[in-house]
Amino acid sequence: MTDVTNRIIGEINTILGKEIQQENLKETIQKYINAQTKKGFPFAKLTILHYQMLDGTELDKVISVAAAIELLILSFDILDDIEDDDDNQKLWMNEQSFALNASTAMIFICIDVIRKTDLKYKERAISILLEYSLLSISGQQIDLLSKCRTEKEYIEMALKKSGSLVSLACLVGANLASDQYLEIINRYSQFIGLIGQLNNDIYDLQNWEGKNDLLNKKLSLPVIYLLGYQGNGAEIISSYYNGAIEKDEMVKNQKFISKMIVDSGVLVYTEIIKRVYQNKVKTELQKLNVDKKFIGQLLDYIH
Repeated sequence: MTDVTNRIIGEINTILGKEIQQENLKETIQKYINAQTKKGFPFAKLTILHYQMLDGTELDKVISVAAAIELLILSFDILDDIEDDDDNQKLWMNEQSFALNASTAMIFICIDVIRKTDLKYKERAISILLEYSLLSISGQQIDLLSKCRTEKEYIEMALKKSGSLVSLACLVGANLASDQYLEIINRYSQFIGLIGQLNNDIYDLQNWEGKNDLLNKKLSLPVIYLLGYQGNGAEIISSYYNGAIEKDEMVKNQKFISKMIVDSGVLVYTEIIKRVYQNKVKTELQKLNVDKKFIGQLLDYIH
């Protein structure tokens, strides 16, 4: 575990100790944080990265803000899972009342932590947090409506839902240091969020042991492609989504469907779309006049 990760964990523990007095609520949030630790706190690290990239000089204070951002993102993850109801392997899905209360607490903790700092531009940070949280919530609403039927509609939704949260983390860090490059940062951070969503889509299409977008009738980008596919066996997907066959039939035909997914070209298609946005990120990063080590760290987010 890296030193930065350890510092973020330590700061989260400090925040919870100060902000939450009810012991069971504190333990519940800590349990959820522990479950997320394997992800390595990428949003907090993006906040720190952008603060340092723009020559911020009060890193200790910003680590507290970054830890608070990670709590906010976890609250969104919990709400997203409960709203979608498609991943019962997550521990908060088995205690949804507690999870909803914990997620509400984490949202207000994040705002309160930033408000209590003496950082010069904290009001800008809070404004960004509120604006981009609402954009993400709007994207989630579009996703829940299951009305994205084209590549364009899906990408627009994902840029709002996933891209806005990455923008939030990056722009909070950047704004606490400077007002430079904000439009560029906003663009490439949204693309990074979209790339992350496409990676999830590819995984969730092929994961038959847990969350599976096909079985849950989700309209991910690969599924939209498959619903328009005319090749051998494609009708099983449209029949399931139209209610003509049941989930048991899909599970029974897992091997056939897995082969059809490969044969359809959907995985190649999704990778090509991902590559388009990887190149867009690289184009935007070339416009930054910053230390190259930060560019390298940002490129790690687009694999």
